[in-house]
Amino acid sequence: MILAGWPGGSWEATAQLVAVVGGAYIALLWLSATVWAYRDIRSRTHDQFTHFVAIALILVFNLPGLLLYLVLRPGLTMKEAYERQLDSEALLREVEDQPVCSGCKRLVRDDYIVCPHCRTPLREACPSCGKLVSLNWQVCAYCGAERRVPSAFAATAQKTASRRASPRPVVSIGDSPGRASGDSPASEPAPTPATAETEGV
Repeated sequence: MILAGWPGGSWEATAQLVAVVGGAYIALLWLSATVWAYRDIRSRTHDQFTHFVAIALILVFNLPGLLLYLVLRPGLTMKEAYERQLDSEALLREVEDQPVCSGCKRLVRDDYIVCPHCRTPLREACPSCGKLVSLNWQVCAYCGAERRVPSAFAATAQKTASRRASPRPVVSIGDSPGRASGDSPASEPAPTPATAETEGV
């Protein structure tokens, strides 16, 4: 009865007042959602068409459009995507900075002289200062001494590689064990006359 008597003295006036207040609240909420969606989509992408679609969803469908926008929007802001990219690049740089064997590509330590997996020479001691240096250095980075004499490890590796690369003779099935397939029958010694007479008998 109090609402009926205020302010117009009838239910129609009270309902009209409530409708006006409710409509103003919904309009303010609608406008706030549109502004928020516009700011949010600008922080996630530079695509103007995506900005237009996000605003149109909320202007046309209101709160259901806002829920649809929350489902379809990009998962990360541009700042978050940039920070994640920096973290990935830093992690990749750490992996690339780790020393690996030039032969088997496995991880090795900085103080390894020979790879423990494939026996590939990795470093040698500098004859001047005694510190470990890489085999492809022209001078020692610690004392500046020239490295003109090839290392024993490099020479050993070259001999091993040449030994593996040299072809082995192929022996066919019909050949004798002591003769390779490349040897011709003409290379055998001719029978002596005594041997020929013995064979004729």
